Amino acid sequence: MDENVLMTPALDTDVDTETVVKQYVDDLTLALAELDVSSLTDVLQTLIDALHTGRRILIAGNGGSSTAAIHIAADLAAASGPLTASPQIVALTENIARVLAIANDYSFDEVFSRQLVGRARPGDVLLLLSVSGRSANLVRAAKTGRELGMTVLAAVGNAGGLAALADRSVVFGQADYGLTEDLHVALGHMAVRVLGGGDACRYRAESAYSPPADASAEPGTGDIGSAGGETITDPGSAAIAAPAPGESRRQW
Repeated sequence: MDENVLMTPALDTDVDTETVVKQYVDDLTLALAELDVSSLTDVLQTLIDALHTGRRILIAGNGGSSTAAIHIAADLAAASGPLTASPQIVALTENIARVLAIANDYSFDEVFSRQLVGRARPGDVLLLLSVSGRSANLVRAAKTGRELGMTVLAAVGNAGGLAALADRSVVFGQADYGLTEDLHVALGHMAVRVLGGGDACRYRAESAYSPPADASAEPGTGDIGSAGGETITDPGSAAIAAPAPGESRRQW
């Protein structure tokens, strides 16, 4: 959760859970229906273009948005693997030792901006995730990013100062922390789908791998055996068959 968001009142033990669930679904449905698709597309296209041209993408956020930054970075790195431009995608929240060192030695307001110096190059992209749109450390990162010649993107729940500093921004989630953070992750998933040619990435049970009936290894031996000419070891587990040549490993 963004540090500028007001916390909800104390727990109400009389609330009806099903009613709240239905209301949340209704609120999320409305938030999706109200999406500014044009602004969202501009943000996504900037990310996609950066990936195709080998630019660095640096992502930051606070609270739940910090984990969304890591989630998006991981997904984009995996989805952009086949690109020859070899883009670099980094969540500025993933190195907790670095974040806390900067907070301790300087200030929490500088935990992202100081990471940009020496790492960012002109033309790189900075994606900032926020519910309030006015977190001090993100605002400072946006200012630093602009000074370094980066393209600054903001995905926010409220059109605060962060959106004003960004080159491109999208406001969604009705300033509700849960809805906004849901849509942060959805933004990353949309980018992955674009990179995949527009196709959905769905799990297919028929393509999952299971040990062959005649697997020679005994559970717990760590000697997995081979499949398709490749030997796999997994100490302390049962036999797992490796995919044959030409088969996908995506379901592992």
